[in-house]
Amino acid sequence: MIFFDAGGTLVLQHHLEAGETLGIDIDGDLAFEAHYRAMSEFSNMKLAGNDATWEWWQERYYALVGHPSPASAGPMLDNGRGLWSYPIPGVIEAVERIGISGVRVAVISNSDGSVEESLHRAGFANVFEAILDSAVIGASKPDRAIFDLACARLGVEPDECWYVGDSEYHDIGGAVDAGFAAAWLIDPLGLGTTANTIRSVAELPDLLEIK
Repeated sequence: MIFFDAGGTLVLQHHLEAGETLGIDIDGDLAFEAHYRAMSEFSNMKLAGNDATWEWWQERYYALVGHPSPASAGPMLDNGRGLWSYPIPGVIEAVERIGISGVRVAVISNSDGSVEESLHRAGFANVFEAILDSAVIGASKPDRAIFDLACARLGVEPDECWYVGDSEYHDIGGAVDAGFAAAWLIDPLGLGTTANTIRSVAELPDLLEIK
């Protein structure tokens, strides 16, 4: 079984919708790079014991995309609530191929209660066996409780599962601590330090030797 993170793994914040609300033009390529740079910095800070919050990530992301007042972007956009609906190219098709091959697929996401709706808007309706949202579950990655609950809900053992996400701290660290068989980092910019990295979920079918 493969569990996926959502933001940065399956979808990104919708830069066009965000730009419209903020009254600025946000370039898609710049937004893509900004996501992974900000996430890498955020993860490294957390790994070093810093108590940086999600609001820090939001401010850093909007500084990187060129918002003139990045600190104001988070409150204006409700810290991204409902914006995670921009599908990463090739990912929907890859997940569907994996599912059709017989590998079970589900989502474990640190979110605010909106991840299922956002994934559906992005085109992932009826793709996953389950979508677990931390705000609904009451536990967040990297706490192994959310991984344990997901496995129990779907009737699998951790050592039967892979996890795929874009944060070394939240995703890779959490899955490893929970005893998952493998954890893969989405790392298109080559910023990570973990051994198991891929540029995109679109590479997974080949990694799994799915025809």
